[in-house]
Amino acid sequence: MRGNKLVVLGAGGVGKTSLVVQYLEGFFSSSYKPTVEDCYRHTIQMPDGIFHTVEILDTAGSHHFPAMRELSIRSGRGFVIVFSVDDKQSFHEVTELWNLITKLRGSQVPVILVGNKSDLNKERKVSEAEAQEIAKDVMNNCRYIETSAKYNVNVSQLFVQLLLQAKAMEQPPTPDPSSGRYSKRLSRRLSSLSSLTGLTIRRKSSGPKLSEEAEVKRDDQKCVLL
Repeated sequence: MRGNKLVVLGAGGVGKTSLVVQYLEGFFSSSYKPTVEDCYRHTIQMPDGIFHTVEILDTAGSHHFPAMRELSIRSGRGFVIVFSVDDKQSFHEVTELWNLITKLRGSQVPVILVGNKSDLNKERKVSEAEAQEIAKDVMNNCRYIETSAKYNVNVSQLFVQLLLQAKAMEQPPTPDPSSGRYSKRLSRRLSSLSSLTGLTIRRKSSGPKLSEEAEVKRDDQKCVLL
């Protein structure tokens, strides 16, 4: 099983670092400093009360350090793809990141699409309906959440839900109750075949040895059964 590495992806300036720092430290800074790559270790308490230690990898903008980004995707357990609701271009880059994930890992991976800066309603360039459509039709019906790192809206929920999704997708499939029907059906058919040939199953006897003629007859009966 992969480690609990959650990878945060998105264009530059969409608030990836702000989301991570708000979640871990309860702090928001309005200053912007481009990230190369930062890794944070944190303990998340799940709804069932169990604690999980996770690594949250804060990556650079989607056009920077492509080799590092690919390595992060290959080693990640779950992915957050972030765009800013006031930046249409960052929304367009969501599809590029999704295509890269599916190329490296396939489409059956835990992913949450995040529209950050939901507090900037007046500057909004991407509607919630547009984002929902991309999440459903393009990104394998993944979950969409709108967040505000500035006001700590849905930030904690984001990381908990991603870890829950990763855990659910790694559960072994439930056995099909109907799978036993075939063995029962085969047993019934063998019983029917046995009755048609007139054979009965007997335990090995310690009595006298069969004559040569009896042995030949028994072998003939076996051939009929086969």
